[in-house]
Amino acid sequence: MGAYDIASGREIWKTARDEYPTWGSPTIYASPDGLPAIAVNGYKHTGGYDLRSGNPIWWLSGGGDIPVPTPVTSGDLIFFTSSHGPEQPILAVRTTARGDLTEGDEAEFLPWNHRHGGGNMQTPIVYGDYLFTSKDNGVLSCYRTSTGELMFRERMPASGGFTASPVGGDGKLYFTSEMGDVVVVEAAPEFEVLAVNELGEVCMATPAISEGVIYFRTQHHLVAVGRRLESDAH
Repeated sequence: MGAYDIASGREIWKTARDEYPTWGSPTIYASPDGLPAIAVNGYKHTGGYDLRSGNPIWWLSGGGDIPVPTPVTSGDLIFFTSSHGPEQPILAVRTTARGDLTEGDEAEFLPWNHRHGGGNMQTPIVYGDYLFTSKDNGVLSCYRTSTGELMFRERMPASGGFTASPVGGDGKLYFTSEMGDVVVVEAAPEFEVLAVNELGEVCMATPAISEGVIYFRTQHHLVAVGRRLESDAH
């Protein structure tokens, strides 16, 4: 893991991690002293690093091997999940975490965790006070971010499995299946499917949202969905 100057490409620091390869991207979060830090998912150890120096701040052993999901943050919590291999953890770690959480005072820095139920491919999403995680088979779970209480676990009505991560906006969550079914779910602690829309093609990529338009990259097309303005009709 390393940091580089964006203007010159000069290496600022590099930190070795004794780790299996992973696919999740690092996530930047603010430490309690206001300085930036990096959260990294992992199998041998999940951890937080000082963005200025690359020095480790905290670490926690054990998880799904070769994790894919990227960590997400909300308030003073960082959420990690993975399910490749026998372990399927969902972890909530405080931004105040310090030292070895595997052997240390887990209660202080780990307000809650579930050893099963984590997702394999999809990065989870936080909307309001709730964390939503989906699995490859389309099972969607919702947890209260502060306590880890399971609000619901339901299977979404769609063809094929799920690889793309969800996106959210305007009180709705969008889950895209590999067969191109877009399941629109209410971003609430009660499971409610608002719509299922078909793109008509294989879709593996995570959608993007910008200025009221949601973009889907399917196998052969780029699809933009949004409200048509009067000026667009002329």
